[in-house]
Amino acid sequence: MKRFSVILLLFSPNMQLFAAETALERINGAQIRVVIQAELAEYGFFVEPSVKPDRLFRACRGDFEVKKAFGGWQTVRVICKQENPWDIYVRTGLQPKTPAKADDSPEKSPEKKQKSDNLGLMQRVIIVRPVSRGNFLTREDLGLQTLSRSGGTGFTDIDELVGRRAKKSLRGGLVLHERHLEPDWMVQAKQTVSVVNNSGGIQVTTAGIAMENGRLGDLVKVKNLSSNSVLHGFVAGAKKISIGTKIN
Repeated sequence: MKRFSVILLLFSPNMQLFAAETALERINGAQIRVVIQAELAEYGFFVEPSVKPDRLFRACRGDFEVKKAFGGWQTVRVICKQENPWDIYVRTGLQPKTPAKADDSPEKSPEKKQKSDNLGLMQRVIIVRPVSRGNFLTREDLGLQTLSRSGGTGFTDIDELVGRRAKKSLRGGLVLHERHLEPDWMVQAKQTVSVVNNSGGIQVTTAGIAMENGRLGDLVKVKNLSSNSVLHGFVAGAKKISIGTKIN
């Protein structure tokens, strides 16, 4: 009985600490990857850190700091700067520099060399923390990850995705595609819209009811409330349909 009591006393602080942390938002591997990639991008390095996107770490209520480990960027030390700091070491996948071989050909300029090195890479938008089905995306849900161009399509601009709605539950580390999101309708069926008629250099705006869903540039039917006539027009913006002018 005494032995059990000692063990319980030894582990109770850790159990209390774990219980407190579970009440906070845990950090996942996808967020750690984004922190590392953002830091190394400042030095012109595009890396693929060796950490699983769904791996969970302790909560962090402070800022992250990324430092070189072992004298280079091949491995980094990620530090959570808070009252009880913690850190992890992560391999970045950055290849060490090797001595250049003698070459009689003209030396490439730094600009051309960097362009050549990055030719097969591009940044794509990823989910950095779980998002539930039906929730609207915020900037805090999104990050950029450098991936191979041969790895398929995806979004490259975070701003164009803020406010989009998740079609299904999305896990952290997922590369975001159109199929993961609800359609981005600028005009929805049965919605009151502005009908802009451009004819002979004169623009007339009236109220109407959209009869179809449409994205920017789509040709849709709209009912003019003034004349009750059904017209065809192009979606020109949010709740706006243009008659007579196609939107590219």
